[in-house]
Amino acid sequence: MQKEDLDFFKKWFLDYVDQFSSPEVFIQENVKLKIEHTARVCENILLLAKAENVEEKDCRLAETIALFHDLGRFEQFTKYRTFKDSESEDHALLGVKILENTGILSILSQKEKDIILKAVEYHNRMEIPECTETTTEFLFYLKLIRDADKLDILKLVSEDCEKEEELRNPVLEFNIPDTPGCSENIVEDILNNRMSKLADAKNRNDIKLLRLSWIFDISFPAAFSLLRERGYLETILYSMPETEEMQMVREHIESYLNAVETRARNKAVKTDVI
Repeated sequence: MQKEDLDFFKKWFLDYVDQFSSPEVFIQENVKLKIEHTARVCENILLLAKAENVEEKDCRLAETIALFHDLGRFEQFTKYRTFKDSESEDHALLGVKILENTGILSILSQKEKDIILKAVEYHNRMEIPECTETTTEFLFYLKLIRDADKLDILKLVSEDCEKEEELRNPVLEFNIPDTPGCSENIVEDILNNRMSKLADAKNRNDIKLLRLSWIFDISFPAAFSLLRERGYLETILYSMPETEEMQMVREHIESYLNAVETRARNKAVKTDVI
């Protein structure tokens, strides 16, 4: 991919999202939220790609995936007034439909086009696809966008945790009630290194735990390093109630992160020796 292609996509994206500007504060705030989210995911994916020594042309492909990963969010929110796919439609599939209908990717090679469309389609799935037609290259880009996206959503959630109640964005918590306690299923998922399902979330505490469970889907060492440096997990964890159950969750997550960092250091040492 050439620099001119990426520049073209960036201009097209801004023109596209401009049509969703609204005089209604609720709509405008959340359209702006997703525009800013997209910009930060683009920054995140470049940090991750460069940490993996990805070539410049391939960094442009990664950035294009980040630019378009939430393209369906704007139409989704304007039409349904929610980011909850189960109450509207799958924003990833909607984004793929928009990309295909506009033909915006036609300037690229078929291979680049396929990687972008598949990465957008699968960026929000619970699990990475396991099928014979998935290539190592596609899976690399898919993992990049999933990590970059999660990094920024965790940033937004951690910032929301620090706000006064009246300043929080209920959309980020899917308008779920702020009731005491948390769901046993979600705690069990975390203690067993599994990502939780939104269907199991009954209150705001559950939503926070669900976001925390995303660490079990993080793929790149640089993403774990950024989570540590930026303190998102700690902010979310310590906004939770002080219970024995939450202490177990905190200790388990800390143990998991320590193990990941140890493996990364050992791998780096082994690579240096070789």
